[in-house]
Amino acid sequence: MHTVPRKVNLSKKYSQASSEIDSDVTSELSDNYDISPEAKQAKQDMLDVSLASDRGFSASSSDRSKAKKIVDILAKNNPTEEPAAAYYPDNKNDNSKATLSGKWTLIYTDAPDITSLSSTTPTAQLGKVGQECNPPMIKNVIEWKKPKWASALPFSGSDDSRILQKVCCEGIANPDKPTEVDLKIVGLDLLGKDDSDNEPSKSSDIQLFNGPVSLLKQLGPLELRGFVKPPFGKFEILYLDEDMRIIRTYQGYLAVNIREEKEWF
Repeated sequence: MHTVPRKVNLSKKYSQASSEIDSDVTSELSDNYDISPEAKQAKQDMLDVSLASDRGFSASSSDRSKAKKIVDILAKNNPTEEPAAAYYPDNKNDNSKATLSGKWTLIYTDAPDITSLSSTTPTAQLGKVGQECNPPMIKNVIEWKKPKWASALPFSGSDDSRILQKVCCEGIANPDKPTEVDLKIVGLDLLGKDDSDNEPSKSSDIQLFNGPVSLLKQLGPLELRGFVKPPFGKFEILYLDEDMRIIRTYQGYLAVNIREEKEWF
């Protein structure tokens, strides 16, 4: 069984939540993986673009152009020959140091279905975006936080109240196309979380944003599954090492993810 590599601190104070990005990014990149100096510099440049553009949500045409150039550099320096190996049948060929398996946090994308989520809504505020890869499952994770306007209201739950929305897919790859993963949609998971309180909320506290959080905490994760698994597209892995991953969707959009030391889902 292939083990997930330890999480590397790409930047000690790096936060992906759109309103919480810390501009003090360090240059502490992974030193335990055999990547080229060009790739190491490109990884830091990618972090800088992420911070400057709020994960791509506020990216200018210049930011997007710079990001694509950086991705081209990293794709050229990809150290992993079979990055999709974790999703081969039975994982028999997953012998590389780097693996898709594990939890990833989005730091940059130009996909409009993701960047549009940053628009203000009256009921929730976008937090982090990530992906959980546990072969054969791939879950796209979106964190919804309590809106700022509700903070001063009574019985609105703690500031740590959040809902995790997971779009669940099944992934499959084969050695003939070692950089591609095909997806079939499986269903949707919803999970209520409140990091300041490990106990389920009382039913009397189910109000405003904390209402669905409390309800989901009482009921447990809500898993919605269909009887069929329709195709959900595919993605190509352009770059993969122990702590950074870059994919291109079948529509041609980019997504850059890192492994964070502190897991948030």
